[in-house]
Amino acid sequence: MLQTNSPLRAVKDTLPPHDTAAEAGALACVLLADGDAAAAMLDKLDVDSFYDVRHQVIYRTLAALRRANAELDVVALTQRLRDKGNMEDAGGAEYVTALPDQTPSPAAWPTFFETVCDRATRRCALRDAAELSSLALDTTVPAAALADASHRLLELQASNRRDSLPLIQDALELIATPTPPPPELVWGILHQGSKLVVGGSSKTFKTWTLLDLAISVAAGEPWLSFKTTKGRVLFLNFEIAPAFFQHRIRAVLEAKHITLAPHALDVWNLRGRGCCYTELLPLVRQRAKGAGYSLIVLDPIYKLYGATDENSAGDVAGLMNGLELVTVDTGASVGFGAHYAKGNAAAKEAVDRISGSGVFARDPDTILNFTRHEEENAFTVEATLRNHPPVEPFVARWHYPLMRRDDGLDPARLKQAGGRKPTYAPEDLLILLPPEGLTNAEWLTKATEEGMSRPTFFRLRKALENDGKTRQSTISAKWQPILTR
Repeated sequence: MLQTNSPLRAVKDTLPPHDTAAEAGALACVLLADGDAAAAMLDKLDVDSFYDVRHQVIYRTLAALRRANAELDVVALTQRLRDKGNMEDAGGAEYVTALPDQTPSPAAWPTFFETVCDRATRRCALRDAAELSSLALDTTVPAAALADASHRLLELQASNRRDSLPLIQDALELIATPTPPPPELVWGILHQGSKLVVGGSSKTFKTWTLLDLAISVAAGEPWLSFKTTKGRVLFLNFEIAPAFFQHRIRAVLEAKHITLAPHALDVWNLRGRGCCYTELLPLVRQRAKGAGYSLIVLDPIYKLYGATDENSAGDVAGLMNGLELVTVDTGASVGFGAHYAKGNAAAKEAVDRISGSGVFARDPDTILNFTRHEEENAFTVEATLRNHPPVEPFVARWHYPLMRRDDGLDPARLKQAGGRKPTYAPEDLLILLPPEGLTNAEWLTKATEEGMSRPTFFRLRKALENDGKTRQSTISAKWQPILTR
């Protein structure tokens, strides 16, 4: 027998999770939408989507109309209910005819549908949990039956996630109402709700840099000379012992002359609690959802690998998808640090320096690579940006406890293995520029296709400009060679 104070007994004594208004709203959207859109909405529902018996009857009637290729509107619905003698079971003619009034327009469908799916998933989970509990208490049932029930519950959850995908939209409808971009969290670098990776070799102060980012956003102060938008931050610390992490927070606050407001920066110390992302990220989403975080930092990311193979595109894509779900559920940006592969990083393109699968270099919206400079404790920072204009490479120098931008150093002077000299001269870049000119992006593309790195391109372009060999048109923004006789 279950104890009277068990969680399952408590749940059984209450009504199953449901939202009658959301159910009515979802059906109203179907009735008001155009033919194809209405059919697409209806196809995403089933009878188990509804708790209210009236709505189950209405759904079955609409599904029958759909199979008959009939109109999915309130006129056809009421006629069908009358013909089949089901009008009273559907709540009566007055209820059915007033159903379209339960939504302002079909555009409200995603909100109603999300709520309906949520409640249906919870009802199914409770049903399976009750079955699983009953099987577990019956010692005559083989243990394999418990595994089958658990597997069925996981499949149900996955199915409901797939069913909650957004609708397919016509492009003209999509652009009819422009969607404003999300706010800039780090101006020119990172939008809220995007993913950021900071890449660097071992012991290149990645944790310090991410902590500086977290504190800067929490206080609305600049980070690496980029303006930030103030927002609440959560830092998941997997590596540093709490006593030493406290010291780091104090050191950064003092160096930046910042006093944090209460709850501006939350820390989740998880040293020794690292586990696979499949186990931890759902807990992060659960705890952070609705908390108003603008930024969530996970450091270091390899503590979430578990059995993940960082060289497997499929494994890393799974991790990136898990992080993306965190951004979707919380509305926050997610930032993390990743280490470089062994060897001379300067010999590789910036996006190829992070160890493991190339997914690390393709999935994040913002990639900041910190590569050792010729100068001691200096690093060339190269930004690969999906949603922002290009940012020219710059140098950041380590001054404990902060990375500080140093525009007096040449970002192209990366630390080379064995003191190797630069391969390209300014004339090698100039020869790629036709008389009619190229935009900066076009010129950069041609240079990289020839094997030239981004820092080298920007260094040589600057040298050509300083020597009076090129100029940028104020009208076309194209770079053109200055022809001499």
